[in-house]
Amino acid sequence: MGYFGGQGILPSLKGAPTNYFSLAAGETFALGESAGTGAFAINSGLYAAVQQQDPITNIWRTIGGGDPNGSVHYMFSDGVNYRLANQTGCAVGALITNAGTGYTSAPAVAASAGSSIWKAIVGGAVNTTVTVSNGGSNYTYPPIIQFSAPPAGGIQATGHATLSGGAVSTIVVDDQGAGYSSPPTITIINDPREGLNNVTQGYNAAAVCLLTGSGTITGLLCIDHGTPLTAVPTLSFSGGGGSAAAATAIMCWSITGVTVGTAGTGFTGPSKLSGLDAFPTAAAIYKNGATQSGLVKIREANILLPESGGALTATGLVIYDGGIYTSVPTPLITTNGALITASGVVTFAMGGQTGGAYVTPV
Repeated sequence: MGYFGGQGILPSLKGAPTNYFSLAAGETFALGESAGTGAFAINSGLYAAVQQQDPITNIWRTIGGGDPNGSVHYMFSDGVNYRLANQTGCAVGALITNAGTGYTSAPAVAASAGSSIWKAIVGGAVNTTVTVSNGGSNYTYPPIIQFSAPPAGGIQATGHATLSGGAVSTIVVDDQGAGYSSPPTITIINDPREGLNNVTQGYNAAAVCLLTGSGTITGLLCIDHGTPLTAVPTLSFSGGGGSAAAATAIMCWSITGVTVGTAGTGFTGPSKLSGLDAFPTAAAIYKNGATQSGLVKIREANILLPESGGALTATGLVIYDGGIYTSVPTPLITTNGALITASGVVTFAMGGQTGGAYVTPV
């Protein structure tokens, strides 16, 4: 990584026409597209995010809004697998609410609006009960648990260990994964603090697992977020030899407008308006939070809600930050030092925001 030589010595743009990029909702930009490969300093703003393509699932991470604190991130891009993305307003994932039955191949998945592209995965999830075949001895800290990766296009299983009397007693499956053709190997890695500072070092723990989910939809990935929407699209399944699969789209939404319903009385000054995210409430059929709730970096909005004559009003309202949400949030008003859950008081319009990023080759 290079550096600048001193005050007044500016970084080279390396062939790029500018180092500031404005991205409308839904737009992406490959890092290195204009400036080539190399190291970059990136300030991604509120609504754009730096993403890396996951080599296992083939989806893009990290998803959600940018950094409200103005932090600069340094990275090296190969020009292909890293990008800037403004996914506000778009569907970015899905919560499987019915896994269906009888699927012998992956069904086609279509969104009712927004042109997003989806990939369903059939079978190959890790059973939530993992057999600890040897608890080992002498562990001070729970060891790191790694499941081997599925074939490309699947979902990685994850988990963590708990100890009892210095031995591994259980392995909790955090993500069941999807698309495994055979049970993954479980590798148990000591916490690096063990063996140092007179801390005992554990050894010999081992575990095995089985697969579940045959004939059902165990994973659903958004390969392309498509274009921004103001309503949640419906996802429909067809083909694959099975039936009854269903899923709810997970959005990367921002608050774009506010309507005041019940103005109220007794307000003595402007209030702060925000929202509490309401992640899709249906229970997930399979535990795969990393590709469901974990896809969106939720951030609360920061909105100035004025008052007039002691009543709330949308006249003069300022959206400093529309936040990032997976669904329509529950309104929250902070006024006169008190927090009010404001359902029915205000209504949010959801969608995408234009965002920018400052990218400097270094």
